Amino acid sequence: MKNICLIAAIVIVLFGGCKKFLDEKSDRKLAVPQNLDDLQALLNSENLISLVDPSAGEISSDDFYLTDDDYNGLSQDRERRLYLWQKDHLFANASSPNDWQKLYSLVYTANTVIEGIGKIEKNGQNEMRYNSILGQAYFHRGRAYFSILLLWSKAYNPVTARDDLGMVIRESTDFNLPSKRSDVQASYDYVLSDLKRAAALLPLVSPSPVRPGRQATLAMLSRVFLSMRIYSQAYLYADSCLKISASLFDYNTVNAAKTIPFTRFNSEVLFDCYNSTPAALANTRAKIVPELYGSYLDNDLRKTLFFRSNSNGTYGWRGSYTGSTGLFPGIAVDEVILNRAECLARSGNFQEALDDLNALLIKRYRTNSFRPHTLANTMDVKKLVLDERRKELTMRNIRWLDLKRLNLEGANINLKRSVGGIDYIMNANDPRYALEIPEDVVSLSNIEQNQR
Repeated sequence: MKNICLIAAIVIVLFGGCKKFLDEKSDRKLAVPQNLDDLQALLNSENLISLVDPSAGEISSDDFYLTDDDYNGLSQDRERRLYLWQKDHLFANASSPNDWQKLYSLVYTANTVIEGIGKIEKNGQNEMRYNSILGQAYFHRGRAYFSILLLWSKAYNPVTARDDLGMVIRESTDFNLPSKRSDVQASYDYVLSDLKRAAALLPLVSPSPVRPGRQATLAMLSRVFLSMRIYSQAYLYADSCLKISASLFDYNTVNAAKTIPFTRFNSEVLFDCYNSTPAALANTRAKIVPELYGSYLDNDLRKTLFFRSNSNGTYGWRGSYTGSTGLFPGIAVDEVILNRAECLARSGNFQEALDDLNALLIKRYRTNSFRPHTLANTMDVKKLVLDERRKELTMRNIRWLDLKRLNLEGANINLKRSVGGIDYIMNANDPRYALEIPEDVVSLSNIEQNQR
């Protein structure tokens, strides 16, 4: 029983999410997807595919703070505990939606598609669609596993990666297979394998940003290699992505008077997904840290488009690419440009890094107000790129990734929050950067818990 419960605990939610799809079958024997239409229908489900990205890393990151009243007003104790980097009780039980459950639901959906498509003959008539569906499944499994690694494993360190605990790899929908944690190296190898398979199968550009294409997959590979600090590969994949297209839209065209200024599916978005905003991150509650808000110059349009004044000297977040109050953890061109710029700066190609940065920032400042960065007026190109990365990618589910990788190479970013007159500290490279696996999952599956 213990060997099968890691995934079994999420199945009720998984099949609840596709109940309507299954109920439409006139024959109960057809509840299992039978053809390409059925498999694509699973991949089209927002509940199964687009609404599963985690929020725990963003709640635990350092771009916002809560007042005592805001903290005490949270109805979910787990959000309070995530906010203060507590060691345990960070997630609801496995029968309730939480980040672990949602991500392994996505893995299960992807495995369902991969197994199902293996029973369908590929021929000249269906080859392109067959490859696209299989590529989508590999992409979604790869991105799910990557999110799992970012939350529940230590930052990738090539020296210790074969000893550090990684993720539970589920390649099958068979609940009878035992659950065991792999190491971090094997886990990252698996993520990269899935994404490379996806890139080989998917069309160059997707007909819709809700479906991944090869360009989005190349961007995702760049993100993964960046998290591993393998900057040469992060550069190559970012560069390959941007050679397909590097379209940025001008923030001067965005109406700052709107409550939500950005629209969904803007021209920068390569892959669209979103998650509902947890209470701790609601724009009326989460206050942007003064250090971050103060880093935007007055002519920087992001200062007004990303943030809303609370009329008391504090600011909330409103700049989501979802076109709603939901957070955007998807993939967009601006992130890929910053990936490439950072890699260029790290390799000593400072002018090229500044060229990338200037191309981005000229679209972010009021017309004719941006002064391009040059080698003559920039003391530290890498620091400049990293500073702009934080400013551009605020509330994009990127900061937790960056904290982990940058601290591993000596950035020494220590986090501090205060509640009720008590200071809470999480130092760089603290074991708590690998979050606690839900206790009931550990109890049922007997997998090893993270160091607390």
